[in-house]
Amino acid sequence: MDNIEEKYFLTRGKTILFGLIILAVIIVIIIIKSTQSNSNKKYYDFETELKNAAENYVIITNLSIDEGEEIRISKKKLINHNLIYNELKDKCSGYVMISNEKNLSTEEYELTYIPYIKCGDKYITQNYSEY
Repeated sequence: MDNIEEKYFLTRGKTILFGLIILAVIIVIIIIKSTQSNSNKKYYDFETELKNAAENYVIITNLSIDEGEEIRISKKKLINHNLIYNELKDKCSGYVMISNEKNLSTEEYELTYIPYIKCGDKYITQNYSEY
């Protein structure tokens, strides 16, 4: 008489093995996704530090920006004033665009700070320009 388990394609052992393989694949995908989001977080943190450094730079240097004017502050200027401490400061190039724009809801001019960084091929802020 033949073994009953050999007659059926899907046995209990194969089902458990298949379930473990699916579980392992899901765990690997979750680990890869979380690693990617953590690696981008350090770049977002660097952008935030550049923005904060530019805000402090404007205060320290008493920089005056006319209404409707836009200026560019390089990362090098911010480093020279000891305003950046991030580990990426030597690995990435960057700048902050500061513009004095009119806020349509309040009808007053406000300074807007937008940081841009480029870290090789690993990360580039959208609309980054090397001019």
